[in-house]
Amino acid sequence: MSIIKVAFLTHYTRLYGANRSLLNLIDGLSEYGISSYVISPSEGDITEALRVRGIPVEILPIELWVSPRPSSTRNVLKYVYRHIRWKYQALTRLCINFRVLKSLVDKLRIQQIDVVYTNSSVIPIGVLAARRLKIPHIWHLREFGDLDYGLYPDFGKGMQKRVLHLSDKFIAISEAIRKHLVQNFKKEQVHVIYNGVASETEFDRLYSLNQERLRNNQQPYTFAILGLIAFCKGQEIAIKALSLVVKNFPTTRLLIVGSGNTDHLQQLVQNLGLENNIEFWGYISDPYKAYLTADVVLMCSKNEGMGRVTVEAMSACRPVIGYDNAGTSELIENEHTGLLYKGEYEELAICMLRLIENPEWGCQMGNAAWQIARQKFSTEAYAKAVYDVLWSITKK
Repeated sequence: MSIIKVAFLTHYTRLYGANRSLLNLIDGLSEYGISSYVISPSEGDITEALRVRGIPVEILPIELWVSPRPSSTRNVLKYVYRHIRWKYQALTRLCINFRVLKSLVDKLRIQQIDVVYTNSSVIPIGVLAARRLKIPHIWHLREFGDLDYGLYPDFGKGMQKRVLHLSDKFIAISEAIRKHLVQNFKKEQVHVIYNGVASETEFDRLYSLNQERLRNNQQPYTFAILGLIAFCKGQEIAIKALSLVVKNFPTTRLLIVGSGNTDHLQQLVQNLGLENNIEFWGYISDPYKAYLTADVVLMCSKNEGMGRVTVEAMSACRPVIGYDNAGTSELIENEHTGLLYKGEYEELAICMLRLIENPEWGCQMGNAAWQIARQKFSTEAYAKAVYDVLWSITKK
């Protein structure tokens, strides 16, 4: 088996969904003779995890090519000022990327890289470097950008599509992402590959841990919501839903797990009198501590590209209550592996009550979720699917 040298470009350093999936992918691809080399914008959790694995890492100050639009205001002068500043910042990022491009090309040439692999849609420099070197490029599309994070292309969607067309292959993490970003691209260019979250051995270990928890569980019924603290992730929705649930089940708990400013959420908790029901865990390096503590996991994001949290919860035998849209709808089989809801916190609360009132049903759905996740979302299946794309692009 010939060795394929792949340079992976990541856009940030924390171990959230995209980087956790990248680590899973690099681990899985090592079985196929893939030699990995990673470009990171700075030092952080991801570079530490890579070095532990013996993966070479290079630091280059790569900039995004998307950003939030300037907020609207009735003051025309203020809006014009914000718009000019927004465009200036976009041009600044563009200039930095062009300065970095030469260094990136030189380093990839020295490493004799065969394929450049950009791990997110929010950075463009990988495809530009691949073009200069005349080697293949793969773009892993992991987010909507606008719908989930409020990020818009600095120079318009037309320019974004022209640059996307420079890539040889695309991997979308869900059908929803494919339709949003590359719907009209050639079918042979685009592959939908769901993230793998754990090895088959790890799936089996998590199943055993869950069985042990069921035998010894004496805690109040517990929900958990995991992810970056942000309005789009729906922590506020979960808190409001819990305020309805505790009217009938006053000991019910909610774990809020993730980094970010929680001041507004803590104030909401106080206003609703839920101080004894909600715990803020902050960022934890091992999210399975939260999954295995909870009975049910909530996915309240309305525009989730795929939802790694959803699949990780399934791997821990947890049913997920998710908002019925985008990637979440592709993962949860309603009333078989979890529950889907539409609407706001009132509808979420109804689903939460259904599972509290019938905990055995929740356990049955959790086991069904585990079986499906082990089959479809293992790192072995994930790495094999991506390797097939890499092989198809290099054998030419």
